[in-house]
Amino acid sequence: MSEWEFYEPSREEPSGPKHRIPRMFQSGKMVTLLLFVLLVGVAAYSSYYIVPAGTRGVVFRLGKVHTVADQGLHFKVPFLDSVVQVNTERIRRYEFGYRTVNVGPPAQYRDVPAESKMLTSDNKIVEIDWVLQFQISDPAAFVVHVPSGEDRWEKLIRDLGESSLRKIVASRDLDTVLTVGKEEIQTETRVTFQKLLEELETGIRIVAVQLQDVTPPVAVQASFSEVNSARAERERLQLEAEQFANELIPQAQGEAQRLLNESEGYKFRRVQVAQGEAARIEALREAYMRNPNLLLQSLWIENMRELWPKLKTVIVEDFGNGVMLFPLDKLLDAGKGGGGR
Repeated sequence: MSEWEFYEPSREEPSGPKHRIPRMFQSGKMVTLLLFVLLVGVAAYSSYYIVPAGTRGVVFRLGKVHTVADQGLHFKVPFLDSVVQVNTERIRRYEFGYRTVNVGPPAQYRDVPAESKMLTSDNKIVEIDWVLQFQISDPAAFVVHVPSGEDRWEKLIRDLGESSLRKIVASRDLDTVLTVGKEEIQTETRVTFQKLLEELETGIRIVAVQLQDVTPPVAVQASFSEVNSARAERERLQLEAEQFANELIPQAQGEAQRLLNESEGYKFRRVQVAQGEAARIEALREAYMRNPNLLLQSLWIENMRELWPKLKTVIVEDFGNGVMLFPLDKLLDAGKGGGGR
């Protein structure tokens, strides 16, 4: 039977031209109906999406960012909207200078010298193993401005982070990098790296930059160990000297304060005595002006009261043929002794 052959009417059907239906038309309706049902099913299935916990969905409408959806059930326009889901709570960790082969225990690592060796400001090489932690803070900016594919945006972040740290290390000498400059290098690298990511609008937030191992090259590590030992010994001696000074200085300060107090007291006494003596002399001057003879007699008597007890009294008697000396003080002492008996 050909494609345009007509059905033969059944016995129940009345015969006539108006009841003769082409076979092709009947098959076309079935296909159209199936396509319509399929299209409705696909549209219904693609009209909603679910954003898991810790993830945000970036909705694109005709290739442009339309909105950013939080976790939960959401609806979209079929065939016009597309959704890219980005984990914004996960903190990602990249290792520089080494890779963890096996977390263990015991942990096993593999060195990556091309990433760890850096040049300082005094043209010396230092090996730094460090860790970068970051998370995606702006999913729309991340999806739009960062290359798609984890390998590609991992390479971008690694290159930017490595260049930032190399820039900071190159501004410091080797001793600073190995000793006191670690905290400052970490902070400055994080700030510099974050500023660079913001300029590129990557939507990435740096959580931490941590220096793990900062060591000189293997060929000179023995010499640096000796230097570090000498530096530690110097610091120990400095601490001992500071401790001795802290003990001695308060004692010296206390002794100095005691001497100052004694000198102040002596000064006060001497001033008071001098002022009293000056007042006495002034009083004597006024008395001398009124009656000089009386004052002189009074001074003589006053002085003799102090001198007489210290003098030896001798009586001189002339007997014509000679002179007899009688020590009155010894005679008085002898008389007192006899009276006592």
